[in-house]
Amino acid sequence: MIEIKNLCKNYDGVTVVDDLNLKINNGEVLGFLGPNGAGKSTTMKMVTGFIEPSSGEVNVKNLTMKDNPMEVKKLIGYLPEGAPQYGEMIVKDFLSFIAKIRGIEKNKM
Repeated sequence: MIEIKNLCKNYDGVTVVDDLNLKINNGEVLGFLGPNGAGKSTTMKMVTGFIEPSSGEVNVKNLTMKDNPMEVKKLIGYLPEGAPQYGEMIVKDFLSFIAKIRGIEKNKM
């Protein structure tokens, strides 16, 4: 389960994510929809540990990103919009490549 509690992000006094609360149960699939500048990418960067929130917390399987960043990152898969692309690799090969770099066993992919 992923649980987001009171998540906020401010840049130079401008609030870009304001008090987001969300619970995602195991097996659920969802998408973030909204116009440019709505905070979708910023939210995902906080959830995946790429940036720290100004306040609030992200929990994955009852582990907090703040206190257990490496353990939480091992539990999350994230493919950002601007991910590098290698024309000679199909998606499956690219994911296998990244998993190998991260030390993820083949049976856990």
